[in-house]
Formats: sequence, structure tokens, C-alpha cells
Amino acid sequence: MFQYTLSFVACATLVASLEADTLQLNPIVVSASKIEQSLNNVTANINIITAQELEEKHITSVIDALRIPGNIAIAQSGGIGQQSSFFQRGFSSENTVIMIDGIRYNDPTTTKGQGQLEHLMVNDIERIEIIHGAQSGVWGANAVAGVINIITKKATDKLRMNGNLEYGSYATTKAGANISQKLGAFSYYLGVNQIRTDGISAITPPHHNPDEYESDGYRNQTVNVKLGYDLSAQDTLRAQMTLIDAKIDYDAYAQPDSTANEIHQINRLGNIGYRHAFNAEDYIDATYALTTFDKKDPLGYTTEFKGENREFNLIGTFHYNADGSVVIGANTLRSKDTIGIHKLNSQGLFATNTNSIGSFVVTESIRRDTYDSFKDKTTGKIGAKYFLNDDIVLSSNYGTAYRVPSLYELYAGYYGNPNLQPETTKSLDATVQYKHLSLTYYNNRVTNLIGYNPSTYVNEQVEGTSHLKGYEVRYSHTLSEAVAFDLAYNRLFAKDKDGNTLARRPQETVTGSLSYYPTEKLSLNANANYIGTRYDNTAKTVQTGRYTLFGAVVNYAVNDSLALYLRGENLGDKRYQEVSGYGTPGRSVYVGLTTKF
Repeated sequence: MFQYTLSFVACATLVASLEADTLQLNPIVVSASKIEQSLNNVTANINIITAQELEEKHITSVIDALRIPGNIAIAQSGGIGQQSSFFQRGFSSENTVIMIDGIRYNDPTTTKGQGQLEHLMVNDIERIEIIHGAQSGVWGANAVAGVINIITKKATDKLRMNGNLEYGSYATTKAGANISQKLGAFSYYLGVNQIRTDGISAITPPHHNPDEYESDGYRNQTVNVKLGYDLSAQDTLRAQMTLIDAKIDYDAYAQPDSTANEIHQINRLGNIGYRHAFNAEDYIDATYALTTFDKKDPLGYTTEFKGENREFNLIGTFHYNADGSVVIGANTLRSKDTIGIHKLNSQGLFATNTNSIGSFVVTESIRRDTYDSFKDKTTGKIGAKYFLNDDIVLSSNYGTAYRVPSLYELYAGYYGNPNLQPETTKSLDATVQYKHLSLTYYNNRVTNLIGYNPSTYVNEQVEGTSHLKGYEVRYSHTLSEAVAFDLAYNRLFAKDKDGNTLARRPQETVTGSLSYYPTEKLSLNANANYIGTRYDNTAKTVQTGRYTLFGAVVNYAVNDSLALYLRGENLGDKRYQEVSGYGTPGRSVYVGLTTKF
């Protein structure tokens, strides 16, 4: 029995894929407490998307990968690479902390400090951990809806080389290669990936076909380097760097045939770290991370954006008995708009205690953050999990969280308001799992919401309480070695203080997937995704939901080193929009090959 929400296709892939030697029923995760721990000891709701699943479904970007679990809604303003947002349990993107191997990816130059997941390619990703619910007690500011923690691949003892090549609709080409090896005390991983597409028209009037207008292309080159060196059996040094160089064609406002607009986006991520292990379980880890975001838009209202995050993290873990452990950490974070010369500085201390006694697991976290611009914040969370028997697991979590205003909300010309204070949230969830069926209920209460006032044209604090609640039902079962099935239903009630439904969040979603492995060489996957009622505005006058999309993937392993695949998306050629006035691709077909040595 799976005691967690490991994504279903990942389970099927692990069972049937030629690459999977064993099925790991109890994986190690790091998102819940910032350290590696057994998922059985994690009380929070977590989805895990594995590299095997990303490779079997041939996902392109992280924003597309987030569609897999079915409990995160996506709103993309056009095709591949166009501006995207996501909604985790009804919260918009700025309420989720995004980490890549300990590097913060939230962009201080965006309007609300959200991360640009549409530019993150998945080729070098080992797994994506999505933790749901208030996590400020561990991760600090902005971990309101949860945390998306991306772990990239690392070297193994054997020399490994992989490559992929794809071509398909809208003149889309993808190419990538990586090489890695551990040579004694030294290890390295190098990955290079590129995507180019003519794309579709970003701006498309509702009910129109984007193919009727000029195309807005996208180009992305990404380089990942990861290095490690073992100073001794107990001491390790590591360093990594990621460079993302993207160019995005876009349409000027209400002009679907404009051709000259292009954004050039360069994101740089890097860190250096040191770890000393006291024994097999306890260690101390120090990391310094830097991310820079450089965007040029020559024809835009603002032609240039530059920002950076500088963060230092110190974490130690100590197992004080066979059933108990504590994690203690400290960090400093400096976020900066290097053009506007505005900063947000904070320092944090946190502690997490976990006890696992028989069939019962309990965890408590507390954190204190100090700011230069706001009052100090103390947040916490407590969670419990009980294995009633081999078939039934009960769990519940309660936490407090907050989101600080972004640099844009505070200082952006006429619209900024330097008097803004953090939003605060109280979050509760409860889960019952019986064998392959799980039911989760969640309830979030948000106060001091930051909103744009159309009358004054200024960002203001909104008095009152917004409610974001709902439930998730999932059935995931590997029926046999050849067949696996998954069905998920999500119901969201997202209301502002006046009871108005929040925009761009589907009230209902249903996702289904069926995987079939008739032979060792062949695998087939069919999937469907229903988006229920969704309004693009709080007045409920613009509907962008009530449609179903179908897709399929066929994989064929020619031999141990070469595999071919065929992928189809929106096979019903449904005309729909995730954001009103912005196009989405029609029926799309892609063919590709992967090599492994």
C-alpha cells in the first residue's frame, strides 16, 4: 500500500519501466522539514513527480509537469513559454515557494514575486516534490499554499550519457543531452537542453482559432552544471549553476497580429555548499545561493528588469533517540530590485521536531522571522499521522503562514504602497486513506489580503477574511504488472471577503489516466482532463472552463539504448482558453527518440 500521494503514473512506471530495478514504496523526501526523511514520517500532503514519469510522458516544462497530479490549476497566456500562473489549493502562484536544489526561484522582479516555471525545462530533473498546506513554520514567508521543491539529477558511479530529440506541431524542436559520472571523490553532471517553436498567437480573441493570426515563437537554451567533491568520508563540498536563456515573442495589448514584441529573459541560478556528517543520520549543512533575473523588453512600458536573491542557509539535524529527531536551522534572505534599488531583507530561525512511535507520527515546527520593513513574524505548524491498520491511514495538519508584499506592490511608481503589511493565513487539512482511495479536506482563512484598487489605482490592504477550501478524492491502483489506473476529483470553493468567487480557479477538475504495458518494449498511456466552471473575472461574466482535453503517449524501446515515442495532446482539437483573450494549442502531435548509454 502507498502511504502517500506518489503520482500514479510514477508508480506504474516504476513497476513496468525497463529502467526501474525495484519499486521504492517509501521514498525519501526533503520538502517537509528541509532534510531527507522517509515519506512515512511526513504528515503533510505531498505529490511526487519522478524523472521516470516525466520521461515516459515526455513533459517539456515544469509548468506542464504541475498538470500531472490534477490538483493544481494552470492558467497560461498563450503557448509554450508564455507567461503562466498556477493555483495551489486556490492560492495563486506568489503564495508558493519554489526551490531548486536549495536555490530560491521566486523572482523579485515579477509583480507579486512569483516564479516563472514556464522557463524551467524538466530534462535534468530527478523529481518534483509538491507539498501542500501552510509551510511558513519551516520555509518562512510566502510558503502559504505550500512548497514546490525541485531536485535535479546527480552523478552515479558509472559514466552515463543520455540524449533526446523531438519534432512536432508548430515546428517545435527539442534537443538535449547530459553526461555524468563519479570519479573517486569527484562527481559531475552536465546537461544542455534547447527548445524552439513557432508557437501560436499569444493574444487570440475568445472563440477564435489562434492559427488565424501570426505566431508567437519561443526559444530556450538551458545549461545545468553540478559538481561535488568528498573531502573525506564525512565532509562534502558541492556547487552548481543553471543558466536559462529564453526569448519570448508576444503580442501587444489587443493586437493578435503584432510582430515586433520580444522579451529576452536570462535567469542565472547558483549555489555552493558544505556538509559534515556526524553519522548516517545526523549532519550539519551550510549553503549560499544566488539567483539573478535579467529581462529586457525593448517595446514594453518598462524596458528592463533586474533582480536578485541572495540566501544563506544553515541546517542541522539530530536524532536524540530511535523514535525522535529535531531539525534546527537559520537563514538570511536578501531580495533586491537592482534597477529600482529597493530591497527586502529578512533573517529566520526555525526548529522542527518529529516523533514516530509505533503507528503514530507527530511533527511540530516553529519559526521566527525578522524584517527590516515589517513587523517580526512567528509561525508554526503541527501534524499527525496514524496508521490504523495495513489499509487505513489518517492524517491532519494545522499551520499558520504569511505572504510579504512584493517589491512591485510596495514601490512600483504610482501603484506601489510602502505601507502594505503581510497577508496572514490559517490552514487546516485532514486526510483519510483506505488502500488505494484517499480523501483530503482543506480549509484556509486569509486576512489582510493585498489587492489592487481600481478606483485609486493603488495596491491596498483589504480588510476581511477570504476563504479557500475544498476537497480532493483520488483513486490510484496498479491493477496488474500490465495495467495501472488513476482517477482524481477536486472541488474548490474560493471566495473573497464579500463572497465573490476568485477568478481563474476552476471549481471542479477531474483527471484520469490509464497506462498499459503489453510487452517489455511497448507502453501506452491515455489521459483525460476535465476543467469545470471557471470565470476569468469576479463578476462571473467571462467563462473559461467546462471542457475536456484528451492526450496519449506511445513508447517503444528498440533496445536497451534507444527508444522511440509518439505523443498527442488535445487530440479532440478542442478550442478553449485558460486566460480569456489568450490562445491555446489545438491538436498537436510530436515524435521523438531518446538514447541512454
